[in-house]
Amino acid sequence: MKKIILFIFIMAFAVSCSGNKTSGENSSSADKIRVAYLADFAGTSAAAIAQEKGFFKEENLDVELVKFLNGPSEIAAMLSKDIQFAYIGHGAHSLAIQGKVNVLIPNALGKSEQIIVGKWANVNDVAGLKGKTVGTQLGTSGDIVLDIALRKSGITKSDVNVVNMDVSGIVSSMVGKKVDAVSVWAPYTFEISKQLGDEVFVIASITNYLDEAVFPSSWIVTPEYQKDNPDIVNRFTKAILKAMDYRSANMDESIEIVAKLNGTPIDSVALEEETAIWLTSDDVKKAYSDGDAAKWYEAQQKIFINSGVVTDEVDVNNYVQIKYMNDNVLK
Repeated sequence: MKKIILFIFIMAFAVSCSGNKTSGENSSSADKIRVAYLADFAGTSAAAIAQEKGFFKEENLDVELVKFLNGPSEIAAMLSKDIQFAYIGHGAHSLAIQGKVNVLIPNALGKSEQIIVGKWANVNDVAGLKGKTVGTQLGTSGDIVLDIALRKSGITKSDVNVVNMDVSGIVSSMVGKKVDAVSVWAPYTFEISKQLGDEVFVIASITNYLDEAVFPSSWIVTPEYQKDNPDIVNRFTKAILKAMDYRSANMDESIEIVAKLNGTPIDSVALEEETAIWLTSDDVKKAYSDGDAAKWYEAQQKIFINSGVVTDEVDVNNYVQIKYMNDNVLK
């Protein structure tokens, strides 16, 4: 009889102890997700901070961070259900416009894209690129800046030998002087300048075209995953928003966190601080409530339409989750 009473006491104590654990502490019950990021400060910082500072854990999420080279490959992995959430830069938003993914929240407004030319090309301005070989990655923000710059200078892509390559190829081709110019973004612009020094110079950047070029970066999810897992979507977004606030208040530490994850020198990552306007949760809430965010994504869509990447105009509310976020996360 004593053994039975002792057993009941032990079981009651065990249940009591387990009941005192929060959902975030009970790692066995945490929802496992895989999150894609890109290896620059914009593409890494929020996710890395959320992981490092425990914001994912606070939302009862067990997160595996997976590095990618570009947005389209991230989205392909999402459509195959290998990845649940991802950060994308400007270029991959064309796939959101096409309905493949939903935009949850903007991360930042980019300002790092540049067209860099080698002195060996004997080019002084954008118009001088006619007949020259230019490396970029089609569909990305670098490609869009190139398109706008050429159009503003009275020439088109058909007047230029545009070579499509991934970002590592863009850097190596420029350093090897196999192309005359490239259109790319940070940190690859920094790497080119570091390796070639005064042998290259910038003939145009996104800041020259702010009247029509707005490049928001965003956190995304597939429509199917959002429909089937709304609670996880909400908790993931809250964790990212916490990380964005932490980034804004602790920029130096955020740079160190990104450098640690990517194995990149801190001084190199620090150069990227000025490549974007870094949004906070209050910025997102305001932009979603007063209509500014809708204007950002509308302007972005016009860029894709003008360049022919997207053919038909789409209501941004079809893919940017403004109402959903206002109702479920930002309230």
